[in-house]
Amino acid sequence: MSIRKRIFDKVSVLSIDYYDRQPQSKKELYFIYWVLLKATLSAGLHVINAAYRLRNCTKGRMVTVKGRLKIAAKGNIIIGNGCRIWSHIGTTQISAGPRATIEVGENTFINTGTIITSRKHIQIGKNCQIANQVIMMDDDFHDVTVRESKSGKDNIIIGDNVWIATRAVILKGVTIGEGAVVAAGSVVTKDVPAYTLVGGVPAKFIKTISQNNTIEN
Repeated sequence: MSIRKRIFDKVSVLSIDYYDRQPQSKKELYFIYWVLLKATLSAGLHVINAAYRLRNCTKGRMVTVKGRLKIAAKGNIIIGNGCRIWSHIGTTQISAGPRATIEVGENTFINTGTIITSRKHIQIGKNCQIANQVIMMDDDFHDVTVRESKSGKDNIIIGDNVWIATRAVILKGVTIGEGAVVAAGSVVTKDVPAYTLVGGVPAKFIKTISQNNTIEN
């Protein structure tokens, strides 16, 4: 697709958003061009910001970061192509301890104020939507009794096309299947099957979701 065709398509979409029709005057057309230029410049700045904020991480192409993301990369943090991370209203924090790994799949969106902390392994799939103030922790970070965790037991695995709503908490040892939805404010302590909606404290099954309703970015 040519650059001219891409610009024309974007102008057409923006015109529908603003006017519910195509521009009918030069003034309207120039306004749409201004909106498009502003959005393009903003996206470019977010790409530059991502390069700086994620400089100690492994980062894919066209990753964008909005705001002052806090990163503690003593372990490995891997961010896939096209991911968007917002940290402009509440500070988003991603922390991987020594020998820990955090992986975020392609085109996943992480909203403001989210905290992702790993001492072992947290894997987030492709095209996921992580709402604001979500918490993921694969460790208790203190022991009631002295013990050693079994390898792999406490990992958090989140499949593709998963939606985790506002202020949900994902605790250690949880696997969330593809296409699942976690309701706002839920505390997930057990595995969530694919294409199901769960909610509550602790989170419980609410209903099955049709595979046609998988989240698209």
